[in-house]
Order: sequence, then C-alpha cells, then structure tokens
Amino acid sequence: MRKRSFWTPNSVPSPGLSVRVRIVSVWAATDSSGTNGALKAWATHAVLKLCAVMCFARPKLLPPESILPSASSSIRHLPGKVAVHLLRRPPDSTEDVMPVLCFHGFGANATSYEDLLDALMAQLPSALLLCPDQVGFGLTRRPSLEIHRQLRRNDLPAHLLRPKDQASALDSLTPLQMYTLSGNAVIANALLNSEPLLPSGPSSLLVIGHSMGAITAAAVAVSQARQGTVVNLILESPAFLTNPTKHLKSSTIGAVTALSLRFQRAFLRLVLQLPGLTYNRRFWERGLSVASQLDGEALKRQVLRYRWPSLSVRWAYGLSNFVTARLITMEDALVLHELIEASMEGNLRVLIVTGDQDKVVPVGRSKFLQKLLQCDLELIEGCGHIAHEEDPERFAELVARFLKAQAMETDGLSGKKELSTSGTM
Repeated sequence: MRKRSFWTPNSVPSPGLSVRVRIVSVWAATDSSGTNGALKAWATHAVLKLCAVMCFARPKLLPPESILPSASSSIRHLPGKVAVHLLRRPPDSTEDVMPVLCFHGFGANATSYEDLLDALMAQLPSALLLCPDQVGFGLTRRPSLEIHRQLRRNDLPAHLLRPKDQASALDSLTPLQMYTLSGNAVIANALLNSEPLLPSGPSSLLVIGHSMGAITAAAVAVSQARQGTVVNLILESPAFLTNPTKHLKSSTIGAVTALSLRFQRAFLRLVLQLPGLTYNRRFWERGLSVASQLDGEALKRQVLRYRWPSLSVRWAYGLSNFVTARLITMEDALVLHELIEASMEGNLRVLIVTGDQDKVVPVGRSKFLQKLLQCDLELIEGCGHIAHEEDPERFAELVARFLKAQAMETDGLSGKKELSTSGTM
C-alpha cells in the first residue's frame, strides 16, 4: 500500500469509508457504458478519495499531558487556571543562576528551540533555560474566549510595561488578554516568579524572542528592567508590524465587528481542522521552505516539531482564538515605544539578529529597528527567517559574545565609578 504523508496510522481513512468510496464509484460506472463510464468512475473515485483525505483522515486528538514532545517538557500550573507547557533545562550549578527566556514565533512552539538549547548549554553552563508555549500555540492550555460587542480593542494588562506598586497579576487577566502577546508576557513573568531556582527573583535575565515572539520578549524585558533587573534582550528577525506610538486607542468592538470576528474564527477553525491541509506533511514543508534554508533530515525534524501540537485537543480552537485576539489588540506600536524608552534607562541592552536570506522579515526592516533602538545588528550569512534553528551553534556563539561584551562594559563602568569615588575622597 502506498505510504501516506500523514504521521500516524490513525490518519488512514476507516475501512467503512473506503468501501463507501468504492460503492459510489461502481454506481457511477454503471450509470453509463464504455470509455465514458470508466472515465466517470475514475474521476468520481478520485474526487471522493480527495474528500475523504481532506475531511476524514485525521489522527486521534489527545490531551496535551499525554503527548509531551521532549524529555525537557513539562506542564507548569500557575494561578488563574493557567497551565503552561515549556521546555526547561536546569544549569550545571545552582550558583549564580541566570534565567534565559525564549519565545517562539507564529505557527511555531517551544520545540523550535530544542537544538538551540543544546548549543546554549555548552556556551552558558550557569543558564536556566525556559521556553514556554505561548497561549494559542503548542500545548499550553487554551482558555475559552467569548466574542461579544463589549470587548475592548487594545486592552493591555495593567502595570505591565510601566510597573508601579505591583506588576500585572495572572488572576487579573481576561481571556482575551491571555491570547495577546502582552498577556503572554504577564504569564512569562509569573513563570519566572514560580521558578524554584530563583527564590528571590532574577538579578539578571536574558530574553530571546523570534519574529512575533520578539514582541512578547520585548514586553517581558521592559517590565523586568523597570523592576530593577539587568536585562539582555535578543530580537531575532523581530516582526513589529507598526511604527512606535505612545498611546493606543481603546474602544468597544461593537456588534458588527463581534459578528464578523465570530464568523472569521469559525471559518479559520474549520480550515485548520481539515486533515488534508494541516495534517499533511507537504503543507508544512511548503510553508517552512519559505522561512528557512533547511533541507533533508533537518527539514523533516523541523516539520515534525511544528506539526506536533496539532495532535492535541482544541489545537485549532486555540490558534483561531489567538488570531482573533491579534485582530482586536495590536500592541506592537506601544511595546516598541516603551522598548525604545527603556533601552535608554540603563538596565536594558538590545541586540538584533537576523539571517541575511530572511524573506519573511526583510533585513531592511531589522536595520530600521536597529536605528530606532540604537543597538547592534548581527547578520548570519546563509540563514533565513529562523536562524536559531538553521544554525544553532553560530546563534549560541553570538549570544555568548553579546553577554560577554555587556559584562565587560558593566565591569568597565563599575571601575570608572570606583575611580571617580576614590578621587573625590
């Protein structure tokens, strides 16, 4: 039997379905005679087989806890009924632990960083590596989202970007906010606070964000830096879709918009559940071939990681909710504005990294952000949009070099202050 492009035996259509296809094909053949009848039978069989594959050849969907993809995987339960799937790699030593948060891009999940984690462990033995699935992706719990006319546009979590007496709390997040990038930043901060290796919180922090995940990473970095943490932020092919602005307009979406968003979500959810689309290996291969320069076994491994969450229940529901929330709340402009300001306040340092073959976020866009942030830009030759997957060793070397340069700069400033102090005494 010809091997299918689906990834589990459960994807093969049921015997009953195959029998029905053959019965209808035979019926079509008896409708006329000769060559026309045979041609009609062949065409009918082909169409019905295509319909069977597109609509019925889907694997059995399972709870996230039963399909953890990696030995580093775990589900972390947080307040507010939040259950985050993450990859976690502890450091070799519990002294001077430096947490590293990694945020994936659109369509990806935490396993996007699997190879980079190995490379980072070699470069940064004291690093505690945490890679969460953002809400709407991967295996993180997908809360229900009711779309109604009173939902507010650009309703960001309070005290996230400008912490005052208290930071944003998980239990104050609305379901809509949980699906936003800024809401995922609140969840990431809670993840840090729940980490047993950081009982007093982090004194320094490395945050890496890829593409859309760069917005979440920037929000976390701004929030932590303004609470006194020394933050190093690496933006990989950052997908800020708008220019910076100081304020976002907030208003209710209204009945017409709510109705259109419900229709859009239902349609997207239907499309995502078509087995012949998202459960077809070639669908992912075509999409990833645009973003990366991988091929052969490396591409097969990448495709498997991206497809894995589609085995879990409510996967399509979560992704369609994220897209809906993104249409309601576009925090890119405000996060970018606050990032520019925070980078001049002393606790936050930024590096932009991008592949010189990036077709998704053009290099010109990264250079534009470099000018806004007044930071360094590193181009990785021969890489596309997903440099940390295409060349994890070289990416990890850039990270280590960036941290070393920042440490030397900090030591230099401390030395100047000591000399200045001793000279005045």
